[in-house]
Amino acid sequence: MFSGSHDFVIGSGTFNYAGRDVNISTQDGERGLHLLHGHTSTSAVFNAEARFPPPLCHPGTREYILRELKNWVKQETPQVFPNDSSIRWLYGPAGAGKSAIAQTVAEACAKNGTLAGSFFFWRSDPSRNNPQRLFTTLALQIAGAIPGLRAIINSVVIKNPPVLTSSIEVQFNDLILQPWFKVQMHQELLGKPPSSHLCNDRKSQYPFLSSPGVDTSRSPPSLTRIQIVIIDGLDECSNSLDQRRILSILGDAMHKHPLPFRILIASRPEPRIKESFNKSGLKTICRWIPLDDDIYRASREIRAFLQDRFREILCNHSHTMEHVARPWPTDNQIEVLVQKSSGHFIYPSTVLKYIDDDGAVPADRLDVVLGIQPLEGAESPFVELDALYHQILSTARKKSPKLVHILGAIIVFQDLMSINEGISRKVLVHLLTVEMKSLGALRAALSGLHSLFSGPSPVESDLRYCHASFAEFLSNHNRSLEFYINKSNGHDYLAQCCLSVFEAESTKHFPQSLALKPGTKYFPQSLALKTGSQTLVSEYVHRYWALHHTHACGTAQLLSRLETFNIYSTPTFDFFTSNKFLANYSSKFPWSLGNFLADAYTIQAHFKSKHNTVLKHFLDISTVGFNIVMPGRITPIRLSTDSYSQATPSVDDIMASISSQLSSRSIVLLPGYPGSSSSATFTPLLTSEDLLHC
Repeated sequence: MFSGSHDFVIGSGTFNYAGRDVNISTQDGERGLHLLHGHTSTSAVFNAEARFPPPLCHPGTREYILRELKNWVKQETPQVFPNDSSIRWLYGPAGAGKSAIAQTVAEACAKNGTLAGSFFFWRSDPSRNNPQRLFTTLALQIAGAIPGLRAIINSVVIKNPPVLTSSIEVQFNDLILQPWFKVQMHQELLGKPPSSHLCNDRKSQYPFLSSPGVDTSRSPPSLTRIQIVIIDGLDECSNSLDQRRILSILGDAMHKHPLPFRILIASRPEPRIKESFNKSGLKTICRWIPLDDDIYRASREIRAFLQDRFREILCNHSHTMEHVARPWPTDNQIEVLVQKSSGHFIYPSTVLKYIDDDGAVPADRLDVVLGIQPLEGAESPFVELDALYHQILSTARKKSPKLVHILGAIIVFQDLMSINEGISRKVLVHLLTVEMKSLGALRAALSGLHSLFSGPSPVESDLRYCHASFAEFLSNHNRSLEFYINKSNGHDYLAQCCLSVFEAESTKHFPQSLALKPGTKYFPQSLALKTGSQTLVSEYVHRYWALHHTHACGTAQLLSRLETFNIYSTPTFDFFTSNKFLANYSSKFPWSLGNFLADAYTIQAHFKSKHNTVLKHFLDISTVGFNIVMPGRITPIRLSTDSYSQATPSVDDIMASISSQLSSRSIVLLPGYPGSSSSATFTPLLTSEDLLHC
């Protein structure tokens, strides 16, 4: 009957909390802690019932990180260790296992009495998806961990109840920082630690003040013993400004004051969080612990995890698995799951929960996961994984309307890379940068997806997904729903990227002030430096622009751009850059132009057939002709479908037609100019008027 209720006080009585009976008293002695308890998040601590069963590291996994954190926890006093001892930032992509590590460390510290407090953020829980209850929850736990603080914190709340709803800056100062100063001053005045009875008195009345496995009969920790504070899922705090406020509060306090804490913070490497950790206050007292820097070691641990869990599943489901051939699963099946995990534990953890269902045969469910059997019914093997992807994408899409287009382009580009290993990922970054006008715009569009790309950021990773399962999610409509990526949309956006590259190259290299006269020899110096071969980007665009157009869904934006695209300027620029003075034009020039014209014809034929759109300029340049401007003269190139060997012109047909009409081997390609007697019949590749609009 109290579901969802908070900010109230029960005068007396007994109620069930976290799986045990707890007596809550309102005696004046601890009325402040009573009020404080009403403003905490009971689901945020490491042993909360709401988090059961919590994620934990599988035995034998993450040993190197756990060992490093264990050694860090053991350091006795902050004064005798380097400045970077105060804070650890454990970061990694979504599903990398950060919460499992934080939980494992929290349980270990609780057992040895070094856990001061913990707070596990969670986006879907209103009591722990914002910072308002962070420091109140930590203060109540700290009151039971450090001698003397319990009475002082209790007194602070009694004297100043509004502190419970004050800003988090005020809460940290009044409930944690100032009480510690008072305890420290008390110790200095007396020359010894304060009495321990303040820490132990009636600790059992508050579940946050004691933890399972802690020996409460022994003396409490001394003032000089370091206590650990664990904050997990900082990125789950829904406002990035609040995330920065939290880090600023903790960083300033730990930097300026000798507090008896070490703080472990776990989160995804979101841009604003990363920026905060890079600032001078935190930078000098924090060490970063990445979780994605050793995929080989992680894959080895995942393989061991899968082998152990499958042995348990086979044992637990022995009656329903009698008919299954052994060994089960096979080494190859385990290896497929390891590869799909991409070094992150969320994938194997999710599929193992699905496989280990009491109402199904595990072998059949494994076949569903591997795609050997179709999925029957509504239950998916990837429910938790899909929920994670939906949560991340829903937040990111609000900031970037083009997000789905970019993700579609990445998927299509990866498909091409799988069949052509010579394609560089940097080409895709360049294509998207040109289309979005700047690298900064691309970074901003992907700023909410850092946890889905390899580090240190999406752009720096060359747009490499850190989860192999993410592309599968996007390509499956039943799983991704509104985020479904139809590859024709990806081709459509890449087609627009290709047009942008063509336009950008022409604009960049042909000056607006260029005035040509008949016979003028002009070769831009910037282009002369690029002779010999095209750039990787130009090679990609020339090779795949027709493929992307003929596989595109044909959005209104693409159709509009094709109708206004200056197809005559593009090959002119191409010949400038790839053939210095065209000394060897007979082999390079006709073939390059032949490919381009054949592509133009293919594109216009596709859009006429599929979209009922006539691209007359594409048709004219590939079937009627154009002018090639040479020193002192214009050479008209006449093309006609009548001279082709088939209805659709091939590269060989076009190349043969062009080659037969060119005779000079020492020509210099020049943009065309108006006024020629032949210009009324044939359109030059690039006219003076075109140049003025570059």
